Amino acid sequence: MIFAFLLYFLFLANTVLSKYFICPNRLITLEDGPIGVIPRGRVGLSVIPANYNCTYYFYIPPGFALHFSISTHYEILLGDQIVFTNNLGEEFIIPTPNQHIDEWSASSTASLLIRTISNSSQMFAIYEFVNIHKYYRQKVLETGDYFALNSMKFLYYTFKSHERIKINIAIKSTQDFDPHLEKIFVYDGGDLKNSKMIGNLYKFSRKSGVSTKNNISFINLYDVPSPSYVIGNDYSIISKFAKYKAVLMSKNEQTSGEFYDSSNLSSAYTWICSDCSTFYWNVLKFDKWKTPKEEAFIEVQPLSPSHQMKPILNYSGIHHSDNYFPQLLPTRMFTVINHHSKIGLTINTLNMTNSKWLQPYDGRKGIIHSPSLWDPQTRPSFNYSFEDPDQTYYFNISVKSVNGETLILQSGPEVFQEL
Repeated sequence: MIFAFLLYFLFLANTVLSKYFICPNRLITLEDGPIGVIPRGRVGLSVIPANYNCTYYFYIPPGFALHFSISTHYEILLGDQIVFTNNLGEEFIIPTPNQHIDEWSASSTASLLIRTISNSSQMFAIYEFVNIHKYYRQKVLETGDYFALNSMKFLYYTFKSHERIKINIAIKSTQDFDPHLEKIFVYDGGDLKNSKMIGNLYKFSRKSGVSTKNNISFINLYDVPSPSYVIGNDYSIISKFAKYKAVLMSKNEQTSGEFYDSSNLSSAYTWICSDCSTFYWNVLKFDKWKTPKEEAFIEVQPLSPSHQMKPILNYSGIHHSDNYFPQLLPTRMFTVINHHSKIGLTINTLNMTNSKWLQPYDGRKGIIHSPSLWDPQTRPSFNYSFEDPDQTYYFNISVKSVNGETLILQSGPEVFQEL
């Protein structure tokens, strides 16, 4: 009798639960309301009935995204499962036992599978159709520029060009991998309403990183705090290199590494400083065993390859001297092009290096540039003082005359000479 009562109680409980977990027989669309809940009519965690198997399908109109906020209390070991599938068909199994997570899908379809064996699992989900253009403002960049992935609050970025665009990720030199890249959506085009979402930034950059159009856009719907940067270049320019990489630094950092180019082309590397406008190149070493000196040379050009500015610095494997270093690079971004060389280099943004740069010594070489030569957007002026009260020095200065420009040299406290 007691056993029969328990069976009746369980049947009654399952019947009550099933009243809320009704499997829809059609697509859920924006016309059903911009916001909804699963199970319908409930607030908070609800017990999912045993042997429940339902897939909720959603149609997401162009220019919209679907936001799911899911709370669960269940155990996969019991055979229960909750799976979110986005517009690309990528499945995300909701982890256990107690979780609250957010998932997003771009247009045009997504689904939520709820499948149980036990009657001990609980869940509650809120979904919302989000009008991207209502909440996110577009910021358009030319190729050759970059942006920070943590600066995308209510913004989405678009690179525009006259041709296809190559995307590269500039990751902090102290990091090997940025997991947040998987949460950045990539759209192949400049209008999120009429462009197709083609993947997340991590997979896209690993696969090809090349757009099919002359615009490409990025949006951070998950609002993840990624420390990385994205740089876009014209594909025809980047494709000329055997290898291209972007390196991200910030002030008071140092990076060292080896770079090898054995191709018939050349390799290029762009350095970006996130919060400074001065680099110091401290060390450049040519590997004498893997560098054909008569062919090996290094070029340093302002900004990115897409800016197509002429190289300002050149270092040859034959005539190389340590007396050129440290060399000041008064810029937020520059590109090193390696031709047929294996090199080791050290670059930093340390304030302490400034004193070494300003320290004269016998045989010291180096070049002083106006910051405006490295970046036309900066002021065309500079002021450096090279001092050593215990030494006498002879300076050889080569200056290209420019109309309207003045160079003033001061020797000692009162002696001035205008060139």
